[in-house]
Amino acid sequence: MRSLPLSQFIIGVFSLLILLTSLSQYGGVSSYGAGFMPTILSALLLAFTLLDAVIQLKQRREKWVLSGEEVRALALIIVAIGLFTALISYLGFLICAALLLFGLMSLRNPKKLLMNAVYAVVSSAVIYYVFGQVLMVALPQGFWS
Repeated sequence: MRSLPLSQFIIGVFSLLILLTSLSQYGGVSSYGAGFMPTILSALLLAFTLLDAVIQLKQRREKWVLSGEEVRALALIIVAIGLFTALISYLGFLICAALLLFGLMSLRNPKKLLMNAVYAVVSSAVIYYVFGQVLMVALPQGFWS
């Protein structure tokens, strides 16, 4: 699937919202606390997204037309992320992350479902271990607790 200007727009709006929220609610980078890293990361994400959009617009001058397959893929990604955020408190991080990764990888490579499933389970377990055990981030447990 090709890179769309819509993706830069969505990522840019997301990073701008996180930046504004962390500046207004958590004090930004004035003190080390809850708003320090989100402010820095969202500002960097916004800057790189804008730079990517400018470079892409300079490189491509033709008109963008979406195929039906690309529209379905974008809709499936939006639905998958919406279901992830809606179900994470019920199913927990491990199950939701594995399902999200499996779905997105299967969308990209539908012929290797077994490899997609193994990679999704292993990567979600590694992410869970790193964030839950090493970085001590409280990830949702769901019905496991």
